[in-house]
Amino acid sequence: MARGRPSKKAHIVTVASSLFTEQGYQSTSIDQVVLAAAVSKPTVYSNFPTKLVLWETVLMSLTEQAQVKMQARLEKLQTKKDATLISGWIVLWELWINKPEHLAVYRILLGEQHKMAASTFALFAEFEAVLESTLQAWIAQYSLSTMNFFALKAVSREALLMPALMNQVMMNKMDLVRQLDGLMKGGSFLGS
Repeated sequence: MARGRPSKKAHIVTVASSLFTEQGYQSTSIDQVVLAAAVSKPTVYSNFPTKLVLWETVLMSLTEQAQVKMQARLEKLQTKKDATLISGWIVLWELWINKPEHLAVYRILLGEQHKMAASTFALFAEFEAVLESTLQAWIAQYSLSTMNFFALKAVSREALLMPALMNQVMMNKMDLVRQLDGLMKGGSFLGS
């Protein structure tokens, strides 16, 4: 392998990631990956015996990338003196949903479940754990009950993730802040 050049396997994963993001799982073929990556079919199949193995490798790569990006954003947020629980929470969610490849993961897993193996669902759980652990690390500095955490997460999922997945207009940011603040101040979930 030449110095400074990515391996063919890494290149194939990068190309496949773009194709899966743009076209989904069903519409992406190994032949398209071969063509877009400018490699031979035997090269692809020697590294990835099936499309599912290729997808799972892409999912592992996306999980690693998400971990790095979310951790970097969390660390940046933790140094901001004016960041509030809700403002930081929203920043983390926005980073998560503004990545087309993240949305593609959800769309593929929700729309193509019947084509996935148990190992794929385990990898998806690891992918989602990146968001979960980042959010938990963010709220660790605040006195927040487990119930409050799950309520904030549920509202955020419905207000941010679901509209992004369905290409719908998301809730206005100020309205979302008011909703989440209201949830926190509502009293029924407060306490540790």
